[in-house]
This record gives sequence, C-alpha cells and structure tokens, in this order.
Amino acid sequence: MNLKKNRIQFLTWLAAEGADPTSSLFSRAYLRTIAIKNGMAWAPAWIVKDKGRVDSRGFYRVPEYAEFMKQNPAIAVVSPAQTAAPVMAGSV
Repeated sequence: MNLKKNRIQFLTWLAAEGADPTSSLFSRAYLRTIAIKNGMAWAPAWIVKDKGRVDSRGFYRVPEYAEFMKQNPAIAVVSPAQTAAPVMAGSV
C-alpha cells in the first residue's frame, strides 16, 4: 500500500481516536469530527468526494484504514474517551 503523507496522517488520527482497527466504514459526521479535532475544516476530500467510496447516505468506505492498521499495529492507541470513567448525572 502506497499512501500519500496526508492520507497516512488522517488514518493515524482515526487510530488515535480509537476507531476499530478492522473497520472500513465511517460516517461523514465521524470523519468530520476527527478532521475538526485535528485542525481541518472538513472531512478529507479524498474520502467524501469519491463517489466510489459511498456505502449509503452519509457513510463512506475507507478500506485503506483496516489495511493500514494491519501493517502498523503499533499505531493503535486507546482513546482517552475509552478509558475515562463515565460521569453520572448529579455526581459532578
């Protein structure tokens, strides 16, 4: 797999957010959230503007992610949100 630097960076951001390393289907909203958290205004055009990636309305296939994670298992990072204890109503 030969990916451009910006694609590798976005796939790394997905991993850092705790995205399932075997997944290849993501919502536009999730992709945009990851982009915004990392200083981008929108989800990457290489994903959302490619009609061949559309699975259903608002969902895109990113097969590079699962392949990227197979080749780079050390990148898988547990998101702080996954390890933090949930805040119960009235406990704050």
